Amino acid sequence: MTYEQWDAIADAYIPLIGCISLIVILITGFRSGLRTGTKQLLATLVSTLYIYALMFADNYFQIWPSFGMDYSTHTALALVFVTYLFTHSKALKWVSVASMIAYAILMMYQHYHTFSDIITTALCVLPVLWLCQTRLVKGLNTQPCA
Repeated sequence: MTYEQWDAIADAYIPLIGCISLIVILITGFRSGLRTGTKQLLATLVSTLYIYALMFADNYFQIWPSFGMDYSTHTALALVFVTYLFTHSKALKWVSVASMIAYAILMMYQHYHTFSDIITTALCVLPVLWLCQTRLVKGLNTQPCA
């Protein structure tokens, strides 16, 4: 395959896994109730806000460049959806992990990011994403205000 064909696949990955995550959230909302689906959606939105806040902080403070690396927004956003699917979809749990590994390999093959970029980004975002999808979903108070 040509560079452009691999590039098209890489460009399609995040929208595809994002759409799959949204479909799973909607299915959860229908099957388990609106509150559960809403909690999962909010946790995913908070996760997304976090990874972009980290990107802006890196752009301002030049954290990754000071180590000769690059914050991988590709990795961070993909991990938002992979973490969601891993924690909330038994059927897609390991498929999402395998897809992330394949995406990381593709990013390195296409020279978008280095192994160090991907690993350091993952190490910085995964703990917060995991907390959002596990603790925040359980702890969100969706009771109406009195």
